[in-house]
Amino acid sequence: MLKFPQAFMWGAATAAHQVEGGNISSDFWALENATPSLFKERSGDAVDHYHRFNDDIALLAALGLGAYRFSIEWARIEPEEGLFSQATLDHYQRCIDACLRHDVTPVLTFHHFTLPLWVARRGGLTDPAFANCFARYCDRAAKSLTGFEIACTINELNLPLLVREDVMVRTLNADSVACQNAAEAILGGPLDRTFLFAPPDAIVNQGLDAHRQARDAIRSHHPNVKVGVTLAIQDEQSEPGAEHLRDQRRERYYGACLDAVAGEDFIGVQTYTRVVVRADGRFGPEPGHPLTVMGYEDRPQALAETCHYVWQRTRTPIIVTENGWAGDDDTRRIAFIRSALTKLHRAMAEGVDVRGYFYWSLIDNFEWLAGYAPKFGLMGVDRTTQQRHIKPSAVAFGEIAQAKALSGLPEK
Repeated sequence: MLKFPQAFMWGAATAAHQVEGGNISSDFWALENATPSLFKERSGDAVDHYHRFNDDIALLAALGLGAYRFSIEWARIEPEEGLFSQATLDHYQRCIDACLRHDVTPVLTFHHFTLPLWVARRGGLTDPAFANCFARYCDRAAKSLTGFEIACTINELNLPLLVREDVMVRTLNADSVACQNAAEAILGGPLDRTFLFAPPDAIVNQGLDAHRQARDAIRSHHPNVKVGVTLAIQDEQSEPGAEHLRDQRRERYYGACLDAVAGEDFIGVQTYTRVVVRADGRFGPEPGHPLTVMGYEDRPQALAETCHYVWQRTRTPIIVTENGWAGDDDTRRIAFIRSALTKLHRAMAEGVDVRGYFYWSLIDNFEWLAGYAPKFGLMGVDRTTQQRHIKPSAVAFGEIAQAKALSGLPEK
């Protein structure tokens, strides 16, 4: 029996644009509906979580999970510059209240990839005024919302550092010139204006400044709320002789952000896979190793390795704000969760300060450019009827959460 601390948080996560539907004032909605589009399909009604949040939170609680991480949508709250929707803020207060009614800890994320279209058209993170603009929104939202004790400012702030080049290679090629032109016409400029395509200097400068100003804005209204940022961190490994290349990757993708937030209330760690760098400079999944439908190396133990790395570098408490497995084989999802948690427990026993684990995601949802095909959810959904169905992995994870412990031998 592997026991976790009594105060350890067990939860699941979602993001507004991926589950709510109808996020019509955002840059992603505009890009999805461009003709032709870089996106495989449109988000549309998504899984209608905007209207079904109470039932979804009730299901989460019934499974035995004690925390729910969800994002509030800037594009809904401030659809036009300086025009704040109190009705939308009231909606998100109802989401918080639903969590509290069901004895679920709400964890708020103030930005999860999407921007109001007007912000993107002004340059997104490349706009020197972005940090001030984001902090103003966070100040207004934090002033209105109550009942939460944990907040994430920006989801995966460093993600563009990690994926921008790869996404550009895969999406901006000779076959997608028309898509790129349509996207840039809507944005009124280059794709750099969207978060996922933001250039490195914008992340390190405006992005980190936005986090700091948002943190201070939230704390000005809620001095006791724990505030952090979440980061996308792969388990970076190397073949013998390529350790220096691994270290270079760590510095390029994680170093500046980790150093900037060391010593804060917590760091949100979001890990899905491992990357192995070879002596010739090539990198990727280890040859012959199983992959998920996302093309990731299927390696649950990667999470513990990244937590070790983050803790050793920052000595800052960690919350695993995302970790999950994509695919239709729910038996494998159960095995993945158990294996990830087993290795995480060992890391904690070795001194790594981890305060909670949020599985991604609560429900199958809109996976950005890939559309609805990848399935990460503990719950499935019939998008014709919006009826939810609970997968065996949801029950298995809920049992672990209720027991605050792992029993039996974990699968690999």
